[in-house]
Amino acid sequence: MSKAEILSRILTAEADAESSLKKASEKAQNIISKARSEAAVIISEARSSGQENALTIVDAAKTKAAKEADAVSTDGDEQIATIKNNSDSRRQDAVDVVLASFMAE
Repeated sequence: MSKAEILSRILTAEADAESSLKKASEKAQNIISKARSEAAVIISEARSSGQENALTIVDAAKTKAAKEADAVSTDGDEQIATIKNNSDSRRQDAVDVVLASFMAE
């Protein structure tokens, strides 16, 4: 395997990791936005059906949206950490291979 191929694979792996990280972040943001949007709809409907009933629905919607957002955020953070750890561990192996290749010459 040539140095160029090794470096190309390293760059490809890093690009893949960055792409996965970006996708996970975007997905988390989209889910959070959707949860907030749905909560806003629930809030609007609750206000039109009566003040006392609305307060109960609003509190439930806020709690649900917060839980969903936290769950999505936690899931996204875990995916990001996994991608980063995987990338970090592979990067050191790649660096070792490149250094060994240079030292062998």
